Amino acid sequence: MGAFSPETLKLLQSVLDDAWESLTPEKRARTTKSLVASRILEVAAAGERNPVRLRAAAKLGAQETV
Repeated sequence: MGAFSPETLKLLQSVLDDAWESLTPEKRARTTKSLVASRILEVAAAGERNPVRLRAAAKLGAQETV
């Protein structure tokens, strides 16, 4: 995985925070924030920078652990 620019890191942090907060308490209890972050990083490493698509990927990853 390559390095991300400071702007991209801010975007990824924002996406992680938004995605985590949007999960229901039940889903948060069945996953970890680290797993959600890993999914975001995986998609970002493939070149995705659209926050909507990054959040969707994060939420999809959280659902897979449920």
